[in-house]
Amino acid sequence: MFTDTCRTFGSGVVQPFNGSSFCVRSNCMFLLTHFTHHRVECDITIRREDDGLLVRVEIIINKVRTVVQNGSILVEGKSVSLPYDHTYQHIFQYGIYTKLKSSLLPLSVTWHSVPGGVDTLWVELEQELSTDMTGLCGKHTTQEFTMFMKTGNKQQLITESELADDTCQTRDPFSAVNQACRELFSYTLECLQAQTPQYIQLCEENIYGYETSKYISCAFFKEVVQQCGDNSHAWDIWRTVTHCDEPRCPGNLVYVELGAAFVPSCSNQNPTSSNQELTSSCVCPQDKVLNDHEDSYQCVSVSSCLCVFAGKSYSPGDILGTKCQS
Repeated sequence: MFTDTCRTFGSGVVQPFNGSSFCVRSNCMFLLTHFTHHRVECDITIRREDDGLLVRVEIIINKVRTVVQNGSILVEGKSVSLPYDHTYQHIFQYGIYTKLKSSLLPLSVTWHSVPGGVDTLWVELEQELSTDMTGLCGKHTTQEFTMFMKTGNKQQLITESELADDTCQTRDPFSAVNQACRELFSYTLECLQAQTPQYIQLCEENIYGYETSKYISCAFFKEVVQQCGDNSHAWDIWRTVTHCDEPRCPGNLVYVELGAAFVPSCSNQNPTSSNQELTSSCVCPQDKVLNDHEDSYQCVSVSSCLCVFAGKSYSPGDILGTKCQS
């Protein structure tokens, strides 16, 4: 299946649909992408805080506005809980990520929330669009974007995508030699090959000024290793090399770098019986399922799952008697 992804992660690294990656050091609002497909308009804008994390993501599809901010998801100004189903879009937990999938466009937006904001955001297209696209993600089908990248004139693309106001500021990225970057990329030479020097520079620009922020550096390292894949040499050792801790999982769920995007539960033991999608996830130990009838994120054996009848929970073996039946 065709998929094309634009990514932004760390303190401002952008990997457009086409072309080489670059770093944007700014607390201004930016247009990540704008396009129209079959008369449906899509606008995605982002803003980072001075700590590098995304503090506002705004997704407008067919005039329905979804905002990710302060750990909340607002649709048309109202806070929603997950999973959220709307005529035009669905928002749901996807492993350790949150995903918005459009019903009108071949598009999904996936993000990873951490304390203080979002450290990783992906915009995925499920088919080639026969339309021009503006924003940091690039002009998807035109030669102009390719020329931007080949001539190194990324500044023009950044300037055109910036939604500046009097209080925000965009600076040129700076870098300094960073040992963690150099060490990790010594393990990714087979994967990145000739791109290695560019990635080292991006890594050092991403970390510069944020050396004490694990979210900024680890988001970058994780993204690179994911793109190299689970067969790469770096996959098994990157956390040890970079001292990036695994995410904490709630209850007695356990973290896996590659696991079920949708965790089997008491009420849905086969959430996707075929073609289960894999991603970084919090999953139950083997032969257990999530007890989704309670909020404590506890994994239990299937035989211990509660039975829910008429909105009330009953333990295995309980007998409910009515006038006509038991």
